[in-house]
Amino acid sequence: MKKTLTFRISLFLICFTLYFTNCATVEPPNRLRKVIDLQGHRGARGLKPENTWPAFEEAIKYKMVTLELDTVLTKDKRVVIHHDSDTNPVICQNADGTEIKKTSLYELTLAELQSYDCGSKKNPNFPKQTPVPGTKLLSLEEFFEKVIQAEKKSKEVYEFNIETKFPDDGSAPDSLVKEHTEKLIQIIEKYNVVERTTIQSFDLRTLAVSKVKNPKIKTSALFVPTYFQGFLMTIGFGNGYRENILSAAKEKQADIISPYFLYVTHKFVKESHNKSMLVIPWTVNTEKEMRRLVSCGVDGIISDYPDLLDSVVRQKP
Repeated sequence: MKKTLTFRISLFLICFTLYFTNCATVEPPNRLRKVIDLQGHRGARGLKPENTWPAFEEAIKYKMVTLELDTVLTKDKRVVIHHDSDTNPVICQNADGTEIKKTSLYELTLAELQSYDCGSKKNPNFPKQTPVPGTKLLSLEEFFEKVIQAEKKSKEVYEFNIETKFPDDGSAPDSLVKEHTEKLIQIIEKYNVVERTTIQSFDLRTLAVSKVKNPKIKTSALFVPTYFQGFLMTIGFGNGYRENILSAAKEKQADIISPYFLYVTHKFVKESHNKSMLVIPWTVNTEKEMRRLVSCGVDGIISDYPDLLDSVVRQKP
């Protein structure tokens, strides 16, 4: 009897989860965007070295609507495209092939960072990734210069989703958040891309600074669950967590709420839209999850694999 009871409980949880996470069973909310926003995460992390020009070229190749990237402020106050506030020995090395040490980017100049080779080492978490030896990190200005040339060549116009990155321990002072965000906005204004740029961050102070500095720039509130929260949402619970992040994003006047994909249900999307916020979840790397999210009515999807995102969302009905 104990085995039977266990089986029935397991079956109930599976059915419960499928019912509450399968958006195809209900009519999806109307999207707030006319065209679903396909975003290449860190350019195209699953295919080329992350946050490098080869990765952004890959995103362009698969006609992503938006190029998503991360930024950190260097010692000499330059905005560099890099995911972590520390150097990453897993994906970067010295030009001579020797290992680099994990070092805070706040202690390194842009020139020092650009002496690294961040294209030769294949990220072990992405078996499809193709190394591009000798690839250097980009300043945000260099990125925009390359985009200008790419747009002339392709006759396309791209959007940008730019994240501000700070230490994971939350130690960034208000002054650093303000300085980073304001320098980022100065560059966005310099290249006349205000209308097609979003500034996103897990540190919601960024959104507040951006709204004051230039309210025309869209802002996106990023959220990630704890492992326990993620587990509860996986088995069909956790509505309280969803309500909390919706309230936090709206309080900061976010134009977009960008949660880890487990947060997203039909109800979550509908409530977000009722608050006039778009929903663009991350990081979505399977066909099944892409299809589920589209059926939920999300306004965009961020993926490491632009090729898969293109084939699932755009090419197939």
